[in-house]
Amino acid sequence: MPLLRHDDLRRLARDLLIAAGCDDEEAAVVADHLVEANLKGHDSHGLGTLPGYLRRLGKGETKANQKPKAVLDQGPLLVIDAGRGLGQSVTRAAIEMAIAKAKQHGACVMAIRNSCHMGRIGTYGEQCAGQGLASLHFVNVSGMGTYVAPYVARESRFSTNPFCFAVPAGDRNPAVILDCATSMVAYGKLRVAHNHGRPAPAGALIDKEGRPTTDTSVIVPDPVGAMLAFGDHKGSGIALMCELLGAALGGGDTLQPGNPRDGVGINNMLSILIDASRMTDMARLRREIDAMVDYVRSAEPVDPAVPVMVAGDPERKTRAERLRSGIPLDPEAWRGLTECAASARVPLPPTL
Repeated sequence: MPLLRHDDLRRLARDLLIAAGCDDEEAAVVADHLVEANLKGHDSHGLGTLPGYLRRLGKGETKANQKPKAVLDQGPLLVIDAGRGLGQSVTRAAIEMAIAKAKQHGACVMAIRNSCHMGRIGTYGEQCAGQGLASLHFVNVSGMGTYVAPYVARESRFSTNPFCFAVPAGDRNPAVILDCATSMVAYGKLRVAHNHGRPAPAGALIDKEGRPTTDTSVIVPDPVGAMLAFGDHKGSGIALMCELLGAALGGGDTLQPGNPRDGVGINNMLSILIDASRMTDMARLRREIDAMVDYVRSAEPVDPAVPVMVAGDPERKTRAERLRSGIPLDPEAWRGLTECAASARVPLPPTL
């Protein structure tokens, strides 16, 4: 796999987005988001998605330079229409609006609808936590086919419907960010495994007959089988709540077949932001965060070589490693970026 420096990849992504019609600010926001996803080990939400974004921009399916449009702005309530804009850009701006509301009112409940792919949802939890806010985010994907089977079903009815919970930093420990797909494995991670020729984890997939399989070709590129939710009925239940809370409550489309499916993935998200300083004394909260995180990490591991971690630790570890050694790109992602660069006459950065 080619290794590249993160700053070279930022420049490449930014230049490709500008060539596709994005202004400098939007291109920088999207490029930073994608490269940070790769740095933190979430290659499924990193630069491998950029060729698809560029194709959709070229077809007009995704709109460049969209700004969040407030459909409802009433006290602590916000409903935002993203206008099929690039999700990383529009959602970041919408979260800034919600942060301002939460600081004014103590909390904000915001629904975003009609956004193209928002990327790694943990990014928005980090954005809130950085401003001293706790937050919850529930996301669905409409406009496309289904991938994930409900509990005990062999047919899919959901997408991977992620959710994120975020708590601000303590005095010694960084913010705790839990960012999960409701499927056992994110679709993008199966795509990366498929590109590498690696099997799926056991328990992640079933074939069209409902039999367990590790063959990623049952779901990538075109699903003939189904992905499974994590935790059996628990993940399946949360996936349904992401449809109803993340989409329906804010006026977005759920994945039920009465809504349009034009092949363009649309994210809808419900975000609940809470100003922690209104709820409790912040000094006490930081002490409790530190004490609880330290307590969890102090548990004796089953394998001494695999330390106990809390949410956010794996991302910080991987980021430090990739800042030192470079970001690996799977062959399919690198091929897609190479083709886009040639088409846009954008020079490729050197590989390490």
